[in-house]
Amino acid sequence: MALPEPGEEFLLPLFPLPNVVFFPRTRLPLHVFEPRYRQMVADAMASDERIGMILLEEGWEADYYGAPAVHPVGTLGQIESLSALEDGRFNLILNGQARFRVVEQVSDSPYRVARVMRLPDVAAPPEAAYAIREWLVDLSLRYLEFVPKPNQVPELETAGCEELTNALVMSLPLDVGDKQRLLELDAIIARAERVGELLKQRLETLEFLAPFRQQGDPKNN
Repeated sequence: MALPEPGEEFLLPLFPLPNVVFFPRTRLPLHVFEPRYRQMVADAMASDERIGMILLEEGWEADYYGAPAVHPVGTLGQIESLSALEDGRFNLILNGQARFRVVEQVSDSPYRVARVMRLPDVAAPPEAAYAIREWLVDLSLRYLEFVPKPNQVPELETAGCEELTNALVMSLPLDVGDKQRLLELDAIIARAERVGELLKQRLETLEFLAPFRQQGDPKNN
């Protein structure tokens, strides 16, 4: 099934979580165990296999099993693979397709369904995209020297600007609020620039601390 066009409205089941911000052109593994979300996955598999991942707003703890407030922007995910467990739980992988904005919630039982609108992604001019991609690749290669087991790092030689940018956001240990603000940026170049600055700051910290860590390593004594 084709994706809705930017600006087009459609109905989408929502899977709100307190600590996950999902991005297009990335993949997200999920373990689904709550009955309402198991039903949501089963219904999605019987229709278009699409789920909307969205971040809960602060204060969700007081009403988690109800319908606590969510941020306005999330990501549409297509169920790419699914494993049904004997007790009714699911393990699945979502493939990020497009960002959306919640227009209105139309149902909250047994799970939330909202009318949403696909958001546009403003592509960077080719020359600017190439330049910032090369910058991100350089920063990533330097960063990986300090990270023995990185998460969700794409093939640096083949990943495009948007794919690399979004994968870096997903893999970096950033506050979920920072990730949400990055998700809400329409311009890919603005998101890439901000991710690059965050990665650069983290890299500078790691490079500063490296000599001290080496001194404390028993192998160096």
